[in-house]
Amino acid sequence: MTPVLNRLRQPGAIRVEFQPIVRVHADHIEVYAYEALSRGPRGTSMERPAVMFEYARRKGVESTIDLLCIAEALVAATALPGRPLITLNVHGSTLAGVSDFTERVLSSAEAFGITPDRLMLEIVEHRTPWIAEAFRSTLDELRAAGVRIAVDDLGVGASNFQMVVDCQPDHVKIDRHVIKGCSRDPWRGAVLQSIVLLTKTCGATPIAEGVETVDDLETLLDLGIDVVQGWLYSPSKPAIELAKHPLAHSPIHRSMKGSCS
Repeated sequence: MTPVLNRLRQPGAIRVEFQPIVRVHADHIEVYAYEALSRGPRGTSMERPAVMFEYARRKGVESTIDLLCIAEALVAATALPGRPLITLNVHGSTLAGVSDFTERVLSSAEAFGITPDRLMLEIVEHRTPWIAEAFRSTLDELRAAGVRIAVDDLGVGASNFQMVVDCQPDHVKIDRHVIKGCSRDPWRGAVLQSIVLLTKTCGATPIAEGVETVDDLETLLDLGIDVVQGWLYSPSKPAIELAKHPLAHSPIHRSMKGSCS
C-alpha cells in the first residue's frame, strides 16, 4: 500500500460536500437530490478531486478510492435535511471489479438508515476496460435492490451513447460543456433536443449540470429539462451547511411571479 493511499485511509482525510440538484416547477422549486462530491486531504494536491482520481487511475486503485469516498459520503449524508435522493459517483471498473460491491454499498447505507431507493449511482467512467458481464451483473443487482443508475457527463470527453445503451440508465446527466451558453448557441440547443428525445423515448430523466444563468435555465425548461444542477442554485457545501440553507439562490423563471432572491 502506498503512503498516499495510507493517508487517504486516515479518518477525515477524504471530505465530502454535496451539491443540490433541483426540480423546477411552474410555481416552486424543490430539492430533487444531493450529489456527493469528494475532496482529498486539505492543503495537498489531492484536495482537488481530479488529481486524487488521476492518482487512483495511474496506481490502479480506483476501486479502493471509490469505496472510501462512498463510505465517507454515506456518513456525511446523515446530516442532510429531509430524506433526499443521494447520488454517489463510481467508476465502471469498480462495478465490474468488486464482486461484492452491491453488498458493501447497501450494508453501509443500511447502517446509517439510508434505504436503497434513496441512492443513485453515477457512472463517471465511459471507457470500457472491464469485463462487460460482471459490469452488467452488478447493475442488475443494484437495480433489483431499488438503486437508481445514472450516466454522468454525457456530451464530453470519453462519454458516448454506448454507455447509455449498455446501462439503460434511470437518469442521464448532461455535461456543463453542452449546457453553458445553450441559450445563445443553436448547436448546443440541437444536441439538447436529441438528448431530450432519447430520454423521453426510453423513460429516463435528463439532468442538466453546470447551470449558471437564468437564460440557460429558460432554454432548458423550454426543451423539457426541468431537473438541473449548478451555481445558479448553489455551489457544493458540507451537509451541515445545507441543513441550514438547502439553496444558496432561488432564481425565479419567467413563468413564476416575483423576482430573484
